[in-house]
Amino acid sequence: MNTISKVFLVLLLTLWTNQILAQNLIISTCDGTLYKDLCKKTLQSDPESRAATSVEVLAKVALKHATSTATQKHNQVKKLLKSSTKPIKVDLTDCNEVYEDALEQLDDSSTTLITKSYESISTYLSVAMGDADTCDQSFEEVAPGKSPISTQGTTLSQLCSIVLSILPNNWNELSELNLPY
Repeated sequence: MNTISKVFLVLLLTLWTNQILAQNLIISTCDGTLYKDLCKKTLQSDPESRAATSVEVLAKVALKHATSTATQKHNQVKKLLKSSTKPIKVDLTDCNEVYEDALEQLDDSSTTLITKSYESISTYLSVAMGDADTCDQSFEEVAPGKSPISTQGTTLSQLCSIVLSILPNNWNELSELNLPY
């Protein structure tokens, strides 16, 4: 076996081992969440988490997906708002404001994740979850089962819950223990 073949084999084994470790990290992390299937589906679909070596990376990926979902929902609300009639327009206007706030909260969460201030992140994510639920509930009160908005609000709440479950209660304790967070 020549040198290039040996290097290639070592590289291949290393990548394969890292993927198995990342997959195990995703599974074990998602098993600790309320929405295990959504967690696994979301994280396994993202190349960044398939190479993750810490739960912190998984939290960042889940937060990225929550932000993407909130952005899609907000864009959907803005589009519907342009062509809506009076009774629904009021609810859509409220939802537009609510999703603007949710996006702000998610942005603050991303920024705060760098400082590992779990308490602040928890607050931001809880508010974003509440924002999504508020919008969805307003339509259920007006026309049960006939919301002009898809179920992305529920997905947003679930993704925020997943991030909250992934984040350790105290980043500093993990740092002191030299664990992969």
